[in-house]
This record gives sequence, C-alpha cells and structure tokens, in this order.
Amino acid sequence: MNEKRAAMLLGVTSVLTLATVGFLGYRLYSMSQAPLQEDLAKQARASRQISAESAQTGVDALLAMTLPDLKGTPQALAQWKGKIMVINYWATWCPPCVEEMPMFSRLQERHAAQGVQFVGIGMDETERMQAFAQKTPVSYPLLVGGTEPKGNPALIVRGMPYTVVLGRDGKVAFSMYGGLKEAELEPVLRQLTGSK
Repeated sequence: MNEKRAAMLLGVTSVLTLATVGFLGYRLYSMSQAPLQEDLAKQARASRQISAESAQTGVDALLAMTLPDLKGTPQALAQWKGKIMVINYWATWCPPCVEEMPMFSRLQERHAAQGVQFVGIGMDETERMQAFAQKTPVSYPLLVGGTEPKGNPALIVRGMPYTVVLGRDGKVAFSMYGGLKEAELEPVLRQLTGSK
C-alpha cells in the first residue's frame, strides 16, 4: 500500500512540477515577445499606409470625377478644390467604416472654419446608404461610388475603410487603409491647417 501511495505521490508531484515549469517558461517567453508585439503593431500600421505617389494617381482621377450624392444630384469633386480634403471610402456593411463616421463628423465640424472638407464615397447601393444616413446622419457629404467601380482606378480600393487626406494643393498628405482613430487623424489636420 505504501508503494502505491509513494508512486501516486511521485506522479502527482511530477505533474505539478512540469505544469509549474511549463507555466514559468510560457511567462518568460510571452514577456520576451512584448517588444516583438510592438514591432508587429508598427509593421501592421505601416502596411496599412500607401505611398503618396501611389495614392496620388487615384486621387487625380477622382478629383476629375462627378459622383451623385444620396439624392442623385451630381457633385463634382473639383468643387472642393483649394480645401483640405479628407476622402473616405466606406460601405454600410463595413463595421470599421461605420464606427469611424461619427468621429469624422466631429472633426468636420471642428475644422470646417479652417477649410477642411470631409467627403464620404460609399462603395455600396444607394438605397442602403440612404437608409444608413437616415439613422446615422453625418455632417459631411456622402457620394455614391457604386458597387461596380467599372475599371475606374479612382474607385478601386484594396480594402475598406480607406482614407486619404489632401492638402490645399490637391497633393496627398496622408492615406491609410483600415479604421482610423481621432488621435491619428487630428494631428494631420492640425498640421495642414496650421492650428494648435
């Protein structure tokens, strides 16, 4: 009986020892990965950005376009020439798109006096966009890009949301795929407007 008890005690002790060593090893490993996780976050952010040159090609084509607003009225994007433009490609079915729109509305209101103009280009069906705008009004124009870009490079994006910021000269100052935070976008607007 004592041998069985001793063997069982040895087995339990061995399992507990292995579990403790495994846990401590995991903790040391995860602590050593923290800088790696920060690097990965920086790399992920960098991969969401697009070069100004690449973005400019699409922007030049876009600024030459006229798109309908939610009432069907044609709106030339050139009407905002000379303003700081924040152009956001979005869709009603895209959660990060919808999530950032109230923030865009706040920034539009906050920076309108400094010549900032937000424009949302919906890559969606007009009816869905109209229903969305009824429930969630925004303080900037929403234009219909449609669900079929029909080969127009200005309306072909590799992911949404996609936001591009233009200086008063129409040149790309900032562009990024994925949802934005106010803390990421407002400094860009402050720099372009010269405000503090």
